[in-house]
Amino acid sequence: TISLLLDGDAGQLNKEQDDFLKKGYEINERMIKLVSDLLNAARIEEGRFGYDFKDMDLEDFLGSLIGNYREVAKGKSLNLIFNKKAKNLPRIYADPEKLSLALNNLLDNALKYTPAGGSVTLQLGSQGNYALISISDTGVGIPSTEQQRVFSKFFRASNVIRLETEGTGLGLFIVKNIIRRHGGEISFSSKEGAGTVFSVTLPLKKE
Repeated sequence: TISLLLDGDAGQLNKEQDDFLKKGYEINERMIKLVSDLLNAARIEEGRFGYDFKDMDLEDFLGSLIGNYREVAKGKSLNLIFNKKAKNLPRIYADPEKLSLALNNLLDNALKYTPAGGSVTLQLGSQGNYALISISDTGVGIPSTEQQRVFSKFFRASNVIRLETEGTGLGLFIVKNIIRRHGGEISFSSKEGAGTVFSVTLPLKKE
């Protein structure tokens, strides 16, 4: 309803009305994200986070995924790159919705915590019988003393809290569980003030 009002479907808004509704819309979106993360974390812990695996083309999937971030990157003056080191990979067996949730989370973080003028790179490669996806940024990085807690529930780096007060701290906990359920692994390297690289492996063999 708020979105329709902001789009002018119920008539032209004055500036004050527009500002109020935009604030309400943003708060509403944050609440939806919070509730969604809490529910997903609870379902994972209770073994009720259902999956629907199917054969899918990973290169096309990633191309579509990063395409959704072009405007966001442009708005933040960031260079968004899709580097295909490996082409013609076999189709993988995955849940597109859950895999999208995991990789969107990593891309969201990379774009959110990279200052204007920086870059975010999504790279697709291979490593033995695994597809290797990396998401690297030139952002704020993660303090070395806090890195062992990155995949813990409710973890948020101290430097990120100072920059961006929003966030549940559940995203990377959910990401790790999704990747491991796919038979893959996730790791990262990071240096505070110099950026972060998250690396995800996904099996190329269905079994």
